[in-house]
Amino acid sequence: MGWGSVRAPIAARATDVGITVERSGFARAWPILGALLILGLAPTVMVNYTALQGTRDRLTDLAVANLRSRSTSTAAAIDSYIQTRRRDIIVVSQLPDVIAYAQNLGDPTQRDLARAALAGAATATPAYESIAVLSLDGTIMAASIQTDEGSNVRFRDYFQNARAGIAYVSDPSYSVITNKPALFFSAPVKTSEGILVGVVRSRVNLTPIWDLVEGDLGSVGLGAHSFLVDDYGIRLAVSETKGNRDKAESMIYKPIAPIERETALRLAADKRFGQMSAQQLIIDPLPELKTVIDGMSRSGAVGFRFDLGGVEQRAVVTKLESKPWFYVVAMPPASYTTALAGASGGVIGGVGLAVVMAVLLTILIVRSTAEPARETGR
Repeated sequence: MGWGSVRAPIAARATDVGITVERSGFARAWPILGALLILGLAPTVMVNYTALQGTRDRLTDLAVANLRSRSTSTAAAIDSYIQTRRRDIIVVSQLPDVIAYAQNLGDPTQRDLARAALAGAATATPAYESIAVLSLDGTIMAASIQTDEGSNVRFRDYFQNARAGIAYVSDPSYSVITNKPALFFSAPVKTSEGILVGVVRSRVNLTPIWDLVEGDLGSVGLGAHSFLVDDYGIRLAVSETKGNRDKAESMIYKPIAPIERETALRLAADKRFGQMSAQQLIIDPLPELKTVIDGMSRSGAVGFRFDLGGVEQRAVVTKLESKPWFYVVAMPPASYTTALAGASGGVIGGVGLAVVMAVLLTILIVRSTAEPARETGR
């Protein structure tokens, strides 16, 4: 060996001397932790999620069932009220003193008898504002309230329909006499021979119908509300007028969809929008309800959903029988499902605890398997 040569030592491999190289504890822990989470945690999460979702669905179904019950029962009550007032005006049209006066409008004695008969009929309910006999030209000739006499209402739908021989129920509109919203019921006055001699009409305030609608405010849960719309989608009553009757005009008369210009002008002329003109109409769109109404060919109840201020609402609309009106009761389903928030928090807490336990168990397994390896190394 020459002086310039240097021999470098070569390190022996670990396996050459019986030493086993081990993977780090951290690397071995991941598969173990993953297996524990998959085998223990995943089924628990799945079962709890399925149970919570099933409970949420059942609570939502319960909310819809309550909405349906309320919508149909209140709609039936409104129907019953309208039909009762319609029967009333038909009875008035058949009173002998009313028929006799309609045949002889110039007889003051018969007029007094007719007034007495009309006043008696008006005591049936406090909602009656006036019951009157009209001539065939639309002039009020005798009334339970004499200040109504002399007014001519030949342009009103209720007169024109009764003049044509039809018992009629109007949509809510402003009275040209009181300048307040009312319903009008009318019927033809005929002799025993069937000859048309006049018309009778009653003016009824909206208090009973508004009472029914307002009664559903919060009726089936927190946030429940209701409203009544006609076949043009015009809101006739809303539950929010409860305690706010003085602000009613700003809350109702808002269509759920645009109305054709000619139709809007005709309705405005009939005082269907209160004090507002057709140009002043405020559209408060609810396309989901419009779609449902357009598809309802007969009476019944249909559920639908919509958003109100970014909050989901479930609703049921019922079509009335006495008028082509639609009654809606709605509420956010969260009013029923909020109770599950605590349960969801408990599930999350349980998941967190399970993860912690899985980590601790993984550490124990890694440590316990590491001790034999060290012994082997010695």
